[in-house]
Amino acid sequence: MNYEKEPLHISTSVPNGTYEVTVTVTAHEDIVFSILSQSRRFMAQDINLGKGESTDITFNVSVCDYHKNNEDYTNVNGVEIDIMCDGDFTALSAVSPVNIPTVYIAGDSTVTDQPAEYPYNASSTYCGWGQMFPQFLNAGIAVENHAQSGSTTEDFKNVNFTAFKDKIKKGDFLIIEFGHNDQKIDTLDAFGGYTENLKYFVNFVREKGANPIICSPINRIIFQEDGTLLNLLGDYRTAVKNVCDEMNVPFIDLWSRTTEFFEAAGAVKAWDYFWGNGTDRDYTHTNDIGGNIVARFVANEMIKNNVQPIADLIKKDMINVEMPKHDSSVKPQNSKEIEHLKTIGLVNVPKSSELADLDKDITNI
Repeated sequence: MNYEKEPLHISTSVPNGTYEVTVTVTAHEDIVFSILSQSRRFMAQDINLGKGESTDITFNVSVCDYHKNNEDYTNVNGVEIDIMCDGDFTALSAVSPVNIPTVYIAGDSTVTDQPAEYPYNASSTYCGWGQMFPQFLNAGIAVENHAQSGSTTEDFKNVNFTAFKDKIKKGDFLIIEFGHNDQKIDTLDAFGGYTENLKYFVNFVREKGANPIICSPINRIIFQEDGTLLNLLGDYRTAVKNVCDEMNVPFIDLWSRTTEFFEAAGAVKAWDYFWGNGTDRDYTHTNDIGGNIVARFVANEMIKNNVQPIADLIKKDMINVEMPKHDSSVKPQNSKEIEHLKTIGLVNVPKSSELADLDKDITNI
């Protein structure tokens, strides 16, 4: 749902580490609320609470420094909680250190923690699936999302990874998803530098006693005239599968999952899951609705691959994804929308030589 008010912010100063957090919410009228932590990572979404009722929401948070491309190293010294709610309520939080595994996430803008503006609208808010994933986990494991817009495997290896690679410990996980930006760099060909970098991450985390997981990149919603999505990232999906097969790594096939889902939705309905503000639209970056769907795909694939203990900690009653029903009678609403679909969707498909211009991202993709 959408929220009009700025969220209530609660900050607790703590050093880097993993923490158990319990937020107690008391409703003074019937309310709906969502809880976010750190860089807008969803811990609970659209919870209903009746007037006079209280509820405790318990989850785990990782507090970790980060280093982004073209930015200084950033120290993080606290658990940051935001509660979105338009009604009358009060909230308290309790924070205590806990020794549990951490799921680190490496990726690009399709994965990263994207900011929001208020009043909040889920459709017009950029969202990486990594910031939606924590809400589908019971307490017992923490998520630390280091994905950054514009990142390639090479960028991440040389910059972002330096902030936390020495913190990775036995029993931790590193989820990896790249491809959208690698495909724009000649030296990061799917079966060349990209594959080499994936193997680097696998070998590094295994030397630490941790566990690598690799995702194929989500697909863009660039439709062809026959209603199928243009296969711009298929080689990167194949490269990921090859590495996973060769090195016995869990394979999270987001390319296939998203392709099936968005083709089922169709060229018009698919926009419901991607960023848009009414006149301007994006065919690479999910909004909060689409990010939630992709995070559910990740959770389902964790169970399919029996990735333990993550699979046992997933809230299985929350991760069902209903395939959209394609309604061929749904057509573009006006001449401007028709022209828009012709330009970037249904007819005039970008050429491979134009990949560098494919992504209309807030910060590159």
